[in-house]
Amino acid sequence: MTPTTKRRPVDWQPLCDSDPVPGDPEEIRAEVKHMIGVAKKLRDQAKNLKAISDDETLKGKYVTSLREESSTLEKHMREVAGRYERVHGHLTKWSNELEDFQSDADKILRQAKEKQDEIEADKAKKSGSQDRDTPDPSPSGINPADDPLHSYRARLHTVTSDRDTRADHHAGKIRDEIDDVIEDSWWDDVKGWVHDNADLIKAFIDVLGWIATFAGFLALAIPGLNIVILAIAGVTIALRLLLVASGDATWTDVIFDVVGGLLVVGGLAAAAKLASGAKATVGAAQAARTAGLSRGLRGVKSVLDDTGRMMTKMPQGPGREAVGAARNAMRKSISQNVGLVAKNPLRVSPLSTLAHLGDKEMAGMAKMLKANKATFPEAAGAAADKAYKSYQAGLGVAWAGMGMDATDKVLGKSDMTSWTHENLGTGEKPYNQGYSDWKDNTLKPAPDTHW
Repeated sequence: MTPTTKRRPVDWQPLCDSDPVPGDPEEIRAEVKHMIGVAKKLRDQAKNLKAISDDETLKGKYVTSLREESSTLEKHMREVAGRYERVHGHLTKWSNELEDFQSDADKILRQAKEKQDEIEADKAKKSGSQDRDTPDPSPSGINPADDPLHSYRARLHTVTSDRDTRADHHAGKIRDEIDDVIEDSWWDDVKGWVHDNADLIKAFIDVLGWIATFAGFLALAIPGLNIVILAIAGVTIALRLLLVASGDATWTDVIFDVVGGLLVVGGLAAAAKLASGAKATVGAAQAARTAGLSRGLRGVKSVLDDTGRMMTKMPQGPGREAVGAARNAMRKSISQNVGLVAKNPLRVSPLSTLAHLGDKEMAGMAKMLKANKATFPEAAGAAADKAYKSYQAGLGVAWAGMGMDATDKVLGKSDMTSWTHENLGTGEKPYNQGYSDWKDNTLKPAPDTHW
């Protein structure tokens, strides 16, 4: 419990307008007591870490690293404990001196007020008036020798000057004492800034998340938009990692932020795999068709040659046209029996398009793969299977990302609406409390040891 603070004078007329020696010695002493307690706890923990680093019974691959880390942390804890112990000595001295300065200033004020009362009483007696509106004596515009309170003002100035000198002395001593191995780095400053602005950063990330979600559906249909989405995903993940480092987010938040990137990256990877696989499948199917046509034509070569010679000897007319039609029908039959190669994406239904992330070209290309495999199973089957499996894997990642992202958007708490609710008084997005609690308490980062 903090000791009762001595009440300071409020009215400092006629010497000055406000307390010239502010401060609370009892509050400083209370902080000193707290620092002593912290130093003791640090010493106790340092002893425990020293025991770990000296323990020879520990076995395993982790032992060397554990001993090194324990030894380093134990040294830092002792250093910080020493800092607290050294600093609290200077603070104790300062609290005592501050109390003395305040007592001197209070004494001067009482004496000045008594002198002021005497002056006013003397004036009233001489003038025979009870008027108490005589202005307070002031050195402004008059000779100090004519100011009856000049000596009190001078003494008070001496007190405040001495107070400033001693305050600077103790402040310098404290700065010297805290100049040890435990110092705030630029990274500590960054984490501190992130922690102070965590709510605003989370709201900004939430906005980026919604943009990435909607744009992710368009990226497969609009060339170049995928680069923008990937940039948004990169910024989002970087900001979330900063929040994790400052202790204001969990690794679960990072995972859900990556989901938006998976939607785009997975979909684009699936499309790329499908396009390259389709090209290989068409090439294999075309080679098989060419070989099949060659075999078929070799089997009827003599017939085609005979009918060809016959046509050259026949005059123009129905007979020659009939023989030519027979030859063409023979070639067409061979072509149809060998099979046709699907070289372009085939037409698909709206339902099939939806299953392929709304991309009609990818859906048509997947159908083309199946058609070429069915027509040329031996030649194109392996290439078609490889391309389709890769495509399905990428499509599955994209769908998983969409599912996780949609779940988080529906059930999760919106940092954007929470920020506007707190700062602008707007409504907050409905969310599931159980889901939010689970997300906030899953995969929490390790506490940052920062003194």
